[in-house]
Amino acid sequence: MNRREYLQSSAALIAAAAVPGCSARHESAAVPQRAMYDRGEVPVELSGWTRTRGVMPAYDSLQSDVEADVLVVGAGLAGASLALHLAQAGVRVAVLEARQPGWGASGRNAGHVLPVLKDLEVFRHFPDGGRKFLELFREHRSITFDLAKQHSIDCDAVRSGYLNVMRRKGAFEDFSEEAARLEKEQGLAVQRLGASDVQRLTGSAYYRYGVLYEAGGRVNPYLFTNGMVSAATRSGAAVYGESEALVLARSGNRWQTRTAKGSVTAERVVFCTNAYPTEIVPEFADSFYPLTAYAVSTRPLPAAARPIVMPSGATLAEVPIDLNPFVVDGEGRIITSSIPSVSRPEDGAWHFGNHLAWIHRTWPETKDLNIELETYWTGRVALRDREFPGVFEVHPGVFGLMHFNAWGNLMAPLMGMLLAEGLARDTMSGLPFPLEKPQRVGDPDKQSFRIRRVLIPAARIAQKIGFI
Repeated sequence: MNRREYLQSSAALIAAAAVPGCSARHESAAVPQRAMYDRGEVPVELSGWTRTRGVMPAYDSLQSDVEADVLVVGAGLAGASLALHLAQAGVRVAVLEARQPGWGASGRNAGHVLPVLKDLEVFRHFPDGGRKFLELFREHRSITFDLAKQHSIDCDAVRSGYLNVMRRKGAFEDFSEEAARLEKEQGLAVQRLGASDVQRLTGSAYYRYGVLYEAGGRVNPYLFTNGMVSAATRSGAAVYGESEALVLARSGNRWQTRTAKGSVTAERVVFCTNAYPTEIVPEFADSFYPLTAYAVSTRPLPAAARPIVMPSGATLAEVPIDLNPFVVDGEGRIITSSIPSVSRPEDGAWHFGNHLAWIHRTWPETKDLNIELETYWTGRVALRDREFPGVFEVHPGVFGLMHFNAWGNLMAPLMGMLLAEGLARDTMSGLPFPLEKPQRVGDPDKQSFRIRRVLIPAARIAQKIGFI
């Protein structure tokens, strides 16, 4: 299967997707806890990614009327990269964030850096068949690690490899065929592994085959995002937290965006709001399928577990069905994710129990070790029918950059960089991807119903009985 087919028909790969959540609405004491978890609107303080160094210092809210060349709405991975690259190009850029940078997808996702494009059919719709974009993707597939190094962002960005593991030879042969195509078309360094090499990398004898994408790895997305925002401010960007965009209107030949206590007037506005679009641009509200997802982090593993559980540090994904997308971070914590139960979305202990059973099965030596839950959080994913981010132009000068499915940690900073180049040089017609009009999806809730109520429960049962 290609990645788009997984997103449509296999809840497992969606479980491997980012665990985003970015809301333009603030938490309210009146909202029941269960509803907050179900909607993916829990405080970012619950995210495991904020536990290593705490929540970053807050940016002040907008208190006056200011002007900019470009306004960026949303300070997540995409908005942070866009603002950083615009500021570096000498563009006057302002950023409005309804909460604080990294509150959404950038503070909640699974921490994976996946270095591949799985569905090349989408590029048939590009003016040049996708040739230019594919060249840029090959050149910048390490952008997550490069930006972290360039701007001295301490965010556990490690090119440790992205390891796909499987037990059945047929699954290995099918996946190896797919990997060979990626290797040829995208210049991707791929290793095909037998049981001994897989055991060496994972510390587990459970899997017999593996395919390693050497360019992949992991990152703390919350720290990465905040690091890019900080670098953007050092280059001249003005960043405002707790400044929800409330009104967007024409102001002569420019656009004015008002907040509760101020406004930004700019020639161009780019919305980077992902799964929780601002209500002031209705076209963004129904152009995707929202899906709530969760992640858990453990306390740092006991010393006896460190050489046993993923000693290579590679990011782990099971094939063909991945219910336990898996990272051991630089703090020695396990971070894994999936889709929450409809009936008990707030029950972190229950969800962690499913993963712990899989951990004990995969690494039997851990049954006698104390692996404890640190925190459990939820957020929202924005899915599309096409496996490519949404790059929209709603009105002349009003754009959207959003809907990254499972690629946020790589594709969001990449797309932010490429869009910044087009805006800075005023060469939007030369972008390596087409600008679209947002298309309303027919049934926004269908994917959530299908995945949360049917596919994930069935997959969990199959895993418990040893079918997968």
